[in-house]
Amino acid sequence: MSEFTDSLRTKCFEWVKGQFTGAYANRHGAVVVPFEKTVVFVEVTDGLGGGGRVNVRAPVLVDLGLTPEVTRHVAVNGGNFLFGALSFFTEGETDAATLEFEYSLFGETVNETVLAETVRLVTASATKIQEDLQPRFGGRSILAR
Repeated sequence: MSEFTDSLRTKCFEWVKGQFTGAYANRHGAVVVPFEKTVVFVEVTDGLGGGGRVNVRAPVLVDLGLTPEVTRHVAVNGGNFLFGALSFFTEGETDAATLEFEYSLFGETVNETVLAETVRLVTASATKIQEDLQPRFGGRSILAR
């Protein structure tokens, strides 16, 4: 990891902790911000040319059945947002997926205001998408037990 990325990771953690109650760093180095219906992960990675990249993502639904309807919906609609994208992933050999909403920022353009607004927009988008898709496809909030 570059020196720039290390510095950016430290700044992002400080900015997020200053803006959102309950934010913490997990064991993987991601900043986790809990909200009512989801959590947001802020991860800083190396970008092209030594610049950092700040990935902001929120699980929309977990334990979502990996059906042809879900796959088709994500394939057709995953990029139909003015801000961010919808994607899903599976872990191991399972028929369940996690649906996420995500947005990435160039590290050179990130400041406290941009990061805080991005976290808010990702949260709001993930929550709205969850409300729209859960009745149709099932799954549950990452916070539901």
